[in-house]
Amino acid sequence: SMLDIMKEYDAVIRKQYPIRTYFFPARGDAFHTRYWVQTNFRQWWDKYNSTYATAYELRHHYATENINRWTDEGFGFDAKLLYLSKSMGHSILESTRYYYSLVPGLADILKDRTGETFDNIVPEVDDESN
Repeated sequence: SMLDIMKEYDAVIRKQYPIRTYFFPARGDAFHTRYWVQTNFRQWWDKYNSTYATAYELRHHYATENINRWTDEGFGFDAKLLYLSKSMGHSILESTRYYYSLVPGLADILKDRTGETFDNIVPEVDDESN
């Protein structure tokens, strides 16, 4: 399973970086830059796949699949939102709100379950294209 692979990776990388900040650290226990991720993903994906994909498509898929699963599992909204936000490397919860627009009908479900507190929990974010 993916969990087993991640545990095995963690055990191996912990020998190199016993007190690391990032699960997939770059040299010096830094984070990988967006350029590094895109370049390496493109190289390896194209080598082994005939279809087109980008690293950030996989990131969006990860976010929306998690959010979709929430509607089936019951909520625990605060904990799940924080976990998703942190697992995606967002420094503030507002950055995670974008993904709600990718899941049809989720905003209505969230508002039904959280009532008037929705905007306090997940504040509106500005359009980054401005």
